Amino acid sequence: MIDRNPPSNWKVEKFADVGASEPFVNQFLELFDILGATLIRKAEKERVKNAIGTVLTDGLMPTFLELRSIRASVGKDLPLVDRYQLYEDFARKLWKSYKDLMQRAAKEMGFDIGFLFQKDGKFEAGLKRFRAEYANAPESLEDYLREVRRLWQNDLSKFRNEFLEHREGDRSEHLKFYDARFAESLFKAVWTTIIEILVMLMSLRLPPGIFVVDPGPDNKMPGSPKRFGWEIARQIPPSQ
Repeated sequence: MIDRNPPSNWKVEKFADVGASEPFVNQFLELFDILGATLIRKAEKERVKNAIGTVLTDGLMPTFLELRSIRASVGKDLPLVDRYQLYEDFARKLWKSYKDLMQRAAKEMGFDIGFLFQKDGKFEAGLKRFRAEYANAPESLEDYLREVRRLWQNDLSKFRNEFLEHREGDRSEHLKFYDARFAESLFKAVWTTIIEILVMLMSLRLPPGIFVVDPGPDNKMPGSPKRFGWEIARQIPPSQ
């Protein structure tokens, strides 16, 4: 049966015990402001908004709840199976947030970033095509994405895809993924990368002469909780 009651009579339920006090939630909310300034058409913008929201609600928030469980497990004498499960569920949800949900959000904006998740040769070829199509992408894009792959993406991909999904290799090859401190740093690295990639893509859809900037914590407006700001060119270039 479909509930025909008006929204005012709907049962109010708490969605998640995760709020904007968490840095990843706070910064994700800024993405909607940036999206609003883009030239993406209204109907498409709504789909992008939903896709970005899904990265947060179906990806990073569930991952964060797994991280909370990992934190609570530190110092406790858990059976090995239970302990392994905490970290493995965390890794699966983290990879889903990054590889699946972020990629869908990018696709709704009109960008194909599938090359980011391919082997080195196809990655480099795809990166070259992306640069040819979007010449105004940040100059540091290539170095940034290569560094992401080197620092954590390739290792997380191997752990999740080869070991967890296909049981190739041995758990002893991936011991760092069962460390609470590493899980904390990996979560921050991944959500930060998701935000930075999505902001970069949206910046390619902004009106000419309008730029998203990250002034850094030392140059923010006093008391401002926001990470990103705006910069307007003194001379607005003509539309292409």
